[in-house]
Amino acid sequence: MSRARQHVLGRAAVSGVLAALVAGAMGVMAPAAVAAVAADDVDPPSAPVVSSAEYPDDGDWHDGVGRYGTFVIDSASDDVVSYRYSWLGAATKTLVPAEPGGPVSLRWMPEREGVTYLQVQALDAAGHLSARTTYYVEVREGRPAVTHWDPQQPSGAVAGTGTTLDASGPSGTQLASAAALDGTDEGYLSLDTALDTSDTFSLDAWVRPDTPTGDATAVSRSSGLALGAVTDPASGAPVWSFTVPTRDGGTAQVTGGAPEAGEWAHLAGVYDAEQQSVRLYVNGTSVGTAENVQAAGGTGALRLGADGNGGHWHGLLTDVNVWDRVLVAKEAGEAAQRSAQRLGYWDLETATDGSSPAYAGGEPLTLAGDAAIHTDSDDCAWNPDCTPATYPLWGAGDLLLDGDGDYASTPTAVTPTDAGFSVTAHARVDPATADHDMTVLSQPGAHTNLFTLRYVAASQTWEAVVAHEDRAGAPTTTVSAPADWAASSDEHLALVYDEKADQLRLYIGGGYPAATASVAGADAWTPTGALQVGRTLTPDGGTDYLAGAIDEVHTYAGVLTQTQINQLGGGGIDI
Repeated sequence: MSRARQHVLGRAAVSGVLAALVAGAMGVMAPAAVAAVAADDVDPPSAPVVSSAEYPDDGDWHDGVGRYGTFVIDSASDDVVSYRYSWLGAATKTLVPAEPGGPVSLRWMPEREGVTYLQVQALDAAGHLSARTTYYVEVREGRPAVTHWDPQQPSGAVAGTGTTLDASGPSGTQLASAAALDGTDEGYLSLDTALDTSDTFSLDAWVRPDTPTGDATAVSRSSGLALGAVTDPASGAPVWSFTVPTRDGGTAQVTGGAPEAGEWAHLAGVYDAEQQSVRLYVNGTSVGTAENVQAAGGTGALRLGADGNGGHWHGLLTDVNVWDRVLVAKEAGEAAQRSAQRLGYWDLETATDGSSPAYAGGEPLTLAGDAAIHTDSDDCAWNPDCTPATYPLWGAGDLLLDGDGDYASTPTAVTPTDAGFSVTAHARVDPATADHDMTVLSQPGAHTNLFTLRYVAASQTWEAVVAHEDRAGAPTTTVSAPADWAASSDEHLALVYDEKADQLRLYIGGGYPAATASVAGADAWTPTGALQVGRTLTPDGGTDYLAGAIDEVHTYAGVLTQTQINQLGGGGIDI
């Protein structure tokens, strides 16, 4: 869609919002400081005039998210004592001129692209409110980084001998490669940038420590600017940090979140000179803010992987960006996103020679025992004496299991990334015969199961169990929720192991998680066995065979979102 077309549609949408506003919603109360007023002053002041050099109301698009602009508000009337304004119908605020009839200035930073508007009214000494002025602003997306580095776009960076550029980037992103730094004096890169730390700026990077320590710098400058990890004085443990040098010779530091060995993290630091604040985002979430900060000026090259004072980075590093603007919360969240990667999808519509094929990659499911693809499609619409067929859970077929040695398996194992893993399936269990535990999906390792997703008969619950290590007797985390037989014996089940959030989530029938549990301190490990459908495989053989049906099995490396899980519950296959 062209920018001109977007402008027309955006203005039309905003006009619809304006039509719904209640007349006079901005209020008509005069300031308490107003004293005597001439009795014959009955005319309202002239409507304000708004102007902005950065964001003119000229029907064009202007720069942009994360960039402040000045808006001058003035009125031809010389008795105006205040101006009332609001953005996009939000809460009304007041600005008071230095002297009656004078102009006022408003500083504003857009946090999203698109069409917005500023509404202003002038108030005179008699308490009269002017007509409302509506000033439209068309905001572009945020400016790109002024400096960027990754191994595919080196930007002239100079690397030390302790740095190699052939490591893999974080899975689930478009970053194919990363630098590996060995933690020595020569494990660094030097990157030129025009960044001046006395003004608003933002910087971010993807980092993965091999050995988390409290003295590890990912991005720094000799002035004292640093993004990386420090030691928390309270706990003695390493925490992520963003440090900005200040004009008084000190530093402002924000910390939060814990580095973990072998796990990627996205770090973003923001200094907002207008608000005099320093903010740190870890994996897209704000973990803290320092206020009343006046950053010291400084220029010069950035040092990636070291701070010049022994704070060496031992691990991987990629996608370093520097902006001359605020990186807003939405952008920080988007920059940290990692997409789940599909490992396998089995629609269970057909089977040939005892195998049901995978859809778009993955090995087929091999059917064992009396397991079969069920495709009943009898139509009783015109025959009231017939017995209605049991239809497949989804589509034209599903996997029918009798609970007596039936199951299916595939060599396409669930292999987590450092972000975690996700599995989903439709399942049907007849509550009248559900008198024993029955497994929907399980993933064996050498000694135990990475996860087991099952029905527990004694408590009539759906349950997921995750083992923290691949060893006999390993600690486990369990999450469960009631099986609502009154609603349906057919359920869409999803298990998500979110390693970044240290959380296990169980979804039943879509919507919000039915249950969650903390898995802090645990790491998902890589299993070696074949994925099991309809049973649990132990060193002593198969157990907990399911009597019922299973359909639409999906497995992912990484974390599915709630929206994606709901889509899969409706038969979505292109996630």
